[in-house]
Amino acid sequence: MDAGLLRRVERQRVALLYDNTLAASGSAILMAALVAVIAWPYSGFLNVAAWVGAVFVVQAVVQWLAFSFDRASGEQIAPREWGWRLAIVGAVAGVVWGSAVFVLVGREQSLALALISACLAGRATISVLTHAHFPPALYAFVSPIFGLLAMRYITLGGYGNAALGVMWMAVLGYVLLFVDRHARAIVTQIRLRYENEQLVEQLKHQNTIAEKARVEAEEASRSKSRFFAAANHDLRQPLHSLGLFATALRNGSVDEAGRKMIDQILQCTESLEQLFDNLLDISKLDAGQVEVKREIVSINTVFDRLRSTFANSAQEKGLKLRLRRSKAMLATDSTLLFRVLSNLVANALRYTEEGGILVGCRTRGRTVRIEVWDTGVGIPKEQHERIFEEFYQLNNPARDRTRGLGLGLATVKRIVQLLGHPLQLKSTQGKGSKFSIEVPIADPTKIHSISATIEQKVPNLIGGKLILVVDDEESVRLGMQSLLESWGCKSVTAMDAPEALQKINGQTPDFIIADLRLRGNDNGIEAIRELRAQLGENIPAVLISGDTATEQLRKVSAAGLTMMHKPLKAVRLRALLNHEFAKASG
Repeated sequence: MDAGLLRRVERQRVALLYDNTLAASGSAILMAALVAVIAWPYSGFLNVAAWVGAVFVVQAVVQWLAFSFDRASGEQIAPREWGWRLAIVGAVAGVVWGSAVFVLVGREQSLALALISACLAGRATISVLTHAHFPPALYAFVSPIFGLLAMRYITLGGYGNAALGVMWMAVLGYVLLFVDRHARAIVTQIRLRYENEQLVEQLKHQNTIAEKARVEAEEASRSKSRFFAAANHDLRQPLHSLGLFATALRNGSVDEAGRKMIDQILQCTESLEQLFDNLLDISKLDAGQVEVKREIVSINTVFDRLRSTFANSAQEKGLKLRLRRSKAMLATDSTLLFRVLSNLVANALRYTEEGGILVGCRTRGRTVRIEVWDTGVGIPKEQHERIFEEFYQLNNPARDRTRGLGLGLATVKRIVQLLGHPLQLKSTQGKGSKFSIEVPIADPTKIHSISATIEQKVPNLIGGKLILVVDDEESVRLGMQSLLESWGCKSVTAMDAPEALQKINGQTPDFIIADLRLRGNDNGIEAIRELRAQLGENIPAVLISGDTATEQLRKVSAAGLTMMHKPLKAVRLRALLNHEFAKASG
C-alpha cells in the first residue's frame, strides 16, 4: 500500500472512531446507571456518586476530543496522533470502569460482584463495535477492565475465584484476538473502497481523454468530408466539361483516327467517373440518402443481370462464370441487391486468375443464403475486417487501377447494413473465398406473378426541345450547348437565374438543367425555384453537381429535386430527357 493510500486509510479509521463517540457515551451512561442501581444497596452514597461522577467526567473529555477533532478535520491533521489521544482517555476510562469491582462491592457480596462483572464485560464487548476501527484505543480501554476483574477475583482467594480470574484473562485474550482480525477486515474494506474510488477517477479521466479524442476525430472527419466534397466538386467540373465536349465532337464529322482518339478520351473520363461514382455511393450511404424500396424480387432476374454484365469479362480472363438458377422469390430492394452482388462478382473476377466464379443460393428456413464463390488468391484471416475499409486492397501495393479502387467491398458493407442482410466471409489462402448474404424469402401470399422486365428502346423525343442550362462555369455551358445541339435540341445557357430570365426572353423552356453550386452564395435549388416562379411551376428540372457533401445531398432531397452527378454520362442525360418528355406526352 502506497504512503498516500495508507494515510487516507488511517485517517478514515480515526474518523470512524470519533464518529462513534456519541453512541459510545450514550451506552456508557446507561451502563453506569445500571451498575449504580446494582451497587446501591451494598455501597455507600459517596462511593456510588464518586464512581458515577468519574464516568461522566471521562465521557465529557471524550466528547470534548470529538468536538476538537471535528473542528480540526478540515486541516492537515495527524490521524494517528488523534487516535492515540482517544486511546489515552480510553485507558483512563477502562481504569474507572474496572475500579467498580473494588469501590462499589465488598468481598462478601458475591452476587452483586457477579452482576457488576457481567455489566463490565458487556461494556467492554460493546466497545468492540465502537473502538475496533483503531485497535490501540480498544486495547487501552478493555485491558484495564478485564485486568482489574481478574485481579479482584484472584485477591478474594479460593480455587473458584482464582479460576474466574484466569477466565477473565482468557476472555481478554479472545477479545484482543477478535479485535485484531476485525480491525484487519476494516482496513481492507476501507482500502478497497479508496482503491475503487481511485479506479473510478482513473476511468473518468480516461473517459474524458477518450471523449476528447472522439470529438477531435469527429471534427477531423467532418473537415475531411468538407475538403473531400469541395475537391470532388472541383475535380468533377473539368472532367464533366471534357466529357460533354468529347461526346459532342464524336457526334460531329470526324475521321476514323479522330474517332479513335475521342474514344480514348471518353474511356479515360469513364474510368475517372467510376472512381467518383464509387465515392458518391459511399457518401450517399453515409448521408442516409439511399432509400430502400422493398419488393418481391425473382433471384433469377438478378442472376440474369449478373450474367449479362460479367459474362464477357469472365470470358476475356479465361474464367468460368456459373450462376445456378433458383425459383426463390425474395423480399428486398432489387437495385441494391444487384449492386451488392455485382460488386462481389467484380471483386471475385479481379482476384481470380484461373478456375472460375460460382453464384448460387441455398434456402435456410425463411431466408435464402446467396453465395459468391471464387478460386482466387484467398484472404488471410487477419485481413477479413480490413478489406471492408475504403481504399484498402490486398496484394496491390502499386495501386494498379485495373484491379479496382478498394471501394467495392466498403460499399457492399454499407448496403447490406442498410438492407439488414447479414454478410459472412469464409476464405482460405491460395484456394479462394466465399461471400454470402442472407435475404428473407417473400411472403407466399403476396406472390401472384412476376413479369420479366423487358428493356424497350426509348424513342428520340428531345429533338427541337428548348433546354435552359444554368451553370457558372463557361466551359460547362459551352460543352452542354454543343452536346444538346448535336442531339437536335435548342439551348439557352446562363450563369444564374437573372441572366437566364433575360436570355430566355419570355419563352417557356421544356427543361431546366442547373448546377447545384453557382457563383457566390447562389445555388441551383434557388435558381430552379426562381425560374419556375417566373416561367411555370411544372417545368421539369434536374440538378447537376460534383458535390458529395452529406448536407448538400439532404438539401436536394428536401427540395424534391433529382440530382445527377458529374462527370455526367451523355447517355444518362439523354435517357433522362427522353423519359421526362415521354411522361409529358403520355
